[in-house]
Order: sequence, then C-alpha cells, then structure tokens
Amino acid sequence: MATTSDIIKTEIVIVGAGLVGLTAAIAMATQGRQVVIVDSQATQPKDWAPTETQWDARIYALTEETITWLQSLGIWQHVDSSRVQAITAMALWEPQQRAPLMLRAEDAYLTQMGCILESANLMQACFKRLNNLDLPVTIATPVDIIRQPRDVALLLDNQQRIEAKLIIAADGVHSWVRQRMQIGTVFKSFDQTALVANFKAAHDHQGVATQWFLPHETMALLPLPHPMVSMVWAVSTERAQQLLTLNKDALVAEVNAFSMPTLGQLTLCGDVYPFPLNQQTAETYIAERLVLVGDAAHQVHPMAGQGVNLGFRDVMQLANMATKLSALQDIGDYHFLRHYERARKLDVISMNALTSGLDMLFATESPWIQRLTGWGMQRVNQWAWLKKRLVHTATL
Repeated sequence: MATTSDIIKTEIVIVGAGLVGLTAAIAMATQGRQVVIVDSQATQPKDWAPTETQWDARIYALTEETITWLQSLGIWQHVDSSRVQAITAMALWEPQQRAPLMLRAEDAYLTQMGCILESANLMQACFKRLNNLDLPVTIATPVDIIRQPRDVALLLDNQQRIEAKLIIAADGVHSWVRQRMQIGTVFKSFDQTALVANFKAAHDHQGVATQWFLPHETMALLPLPHPMVSMVWAVSTERAQQLLTLNKDALVAEVNAFSMPTLGQLTLCGDVYPFPLNQQTAETYIAERLVLVGDAAHQVHPMAGQGVNLGFRDVMQLANMATKLSALQDIGDYHFLRHYERARKLDVISMNALTSGLDMLFATESPWIQRLTGWGMQRVNQWAWLKKRLVHTATL
C-alpha cells in the first residue's frame, strides 16, 4: 500500500467494518492483496468481558460451511469457545402437530448442525485476526466516489483520498455506496417485527434449536451455553408494538405462554430489542470497479437463519474467484465482477424464494392447507432418507 500525502493507493478498499466487511478484508489480505478498510463507526469490542448473566442481544447461527471457512482464515481460533453452543438438533412445531418435526445431526451422521454465538464474540475474533495481519480500520466517512481511467477513488471527510482497483461495499442494508452509485433495490415489507432477547431456561435445551410456525408468526429459541437461550419472535408489527408497551413481567408471561412447557420457565436477561423484517435485493450487485456484499446486496427474512451466512458466502465466492486471477489480471475488471454476480444471484434468489414461500405457507388461514402442511411434516418424521437430506441442506 503506497501513501503520498493524503493519497492512499491500494488494490482493494472495503467500506464497512461489520462481520462481512472484516472477513472480506481478512480473506483478501491472506491472499497477499493490499486492503484498506473504511468505516465511520467502527467498533472493536476490545473490552468485551461478558459474565454469565450478560449476553449480546445480537446472535448468529453459523453453518458448518461458515465455521470451516472462518477456521481457514485464522478467525475461529480467536473465538471464545466457552460462549459458543453447538446445535445438535432442530425441533420444528406447526399448529396441527402433536409432536415436532425433529431434525437431528445424527440423522445425517454429523456431530452438530452448526452453532450459535454472539456477534460481539465473532467481531472480537475478527479484530484480533486483523491485528495479526496489521490491517487497521480507517475511521472516516466516505463523501464521494470518483471513477478514473484505471482505478476508482474514494474520498473521505478527513481529506484522505483512497485510490483502488476495487471497492467492496459491505456497509449494510442502508449502504451509502449503493445509494451513491444509484443502484436501485427491490423492496418487500413483511409487515413484521422481530423481538429479540436472551433468557435463562429452567430446563436444559440440550443443544436443540426450537422453532414454532403460526400464521404470519414464528418464534425461535436458539440454544446458547446452558442455561441460556436467545429468542427471536417474529410477529406482526401491530402485535409487536402492543407487546413492547407491556412491562417486562407481562411480556415475559406472554413469551412463557407461547413456549411452555418446552424449556420450562424462561427468565429474561437484559432488554428486548425490536427489528423490522424486510426483504431487500439490489437490482445489480456490481458496477464499474464496485461489488456489493452482505446486506448491502441483499437482506432476507430471518426465518431461515441464513442472513449472515449468505453474506459470508458472497465473500467466499469473491475470494475463491480472486485466487484464480493471474498476477497481471485486474480484480476490478468488469467481466470478472459480472462472472461473480452471475455466480451469486441464484443463491440469493433461492433464499428469497424459500423465506417468502415459508412465510406465505404458514401465514395461510386455509384449513385444508394447514392440515396438508401438518400432514407433510409428520410424514417427514417417518422418512429417514428425507430427514438426512434436510439436515444436510440446513447445515450447508
């Protein structure tokens, strides 16, 4: 990386120091590429020292593919393993069922179906790996993007100018880069809000992630190290507003009424946070010397629990394709980026179709469709080969 006065020349500039942006920086740097990271509000959890009763409200469910990839980047080694919970099974409840559809890791001869961990835990691990690679984060706000004959310039509010072959926009669902480049989006509101909170459970969850499907409403209890669970309760926005007006005791009573007796009495630990649920997809993932990744490119319904994994798969794809470039090839070449976009679109379209389809299926008030859905889930419980297939699909 060359610096002349306030001009920084590099190969890649990454806008956004969230998990997707940080892993993109690490993936590219481990290939020997020059990388600069820019974020106006970069927050390294340096003093993250949680106790048994303090848990980050933002929780991620990582697939086995993601875990293996993080290990290959040297990130996973820095994760606090005492705050990570393996998923041994998934229990899926539907109103017409007397028993849940159980998908167990052992059904597919696996030891686990991924894991649950706190965002701060993984963020801290990423920053530790960044420090090992000597990749600091520039804390500044981008103010303009200028296309040049052989590269692109990112202007910052601190008067710095970063000239690079490629901008990777990982600056989230409200991406400044995407808006600055006038890339439109296809937006869909589910008219739902997810209430997120952590609870202490009376009974051992045994590593089982439990999810209930009701008409236009789902609740998931994700296992954290015992006795903790993370709740994600997606309800209509109107219902969410009503729940949030309740005092904590009344709200906890509602949660217990919904989930009992699965894990026994649940005790709230910390606050309850609302998150509006939308689906948003960029009309294109690329522009000249620019690629969108993570939520900047696509936001999906959390029902499938694949949002962050989808963003990581963007980075995996881009990094893997970059390894096939020769030393003389330009990583910002439009044909290269076009190939990346084609490779990623099918995955995103499939995930959007899955989550929208599931939401529509379980939102129906048609009695015969509800009975058919319940019958189908009961049949899956009886077919070992299909359960094995579903487990493998869930752990990709």
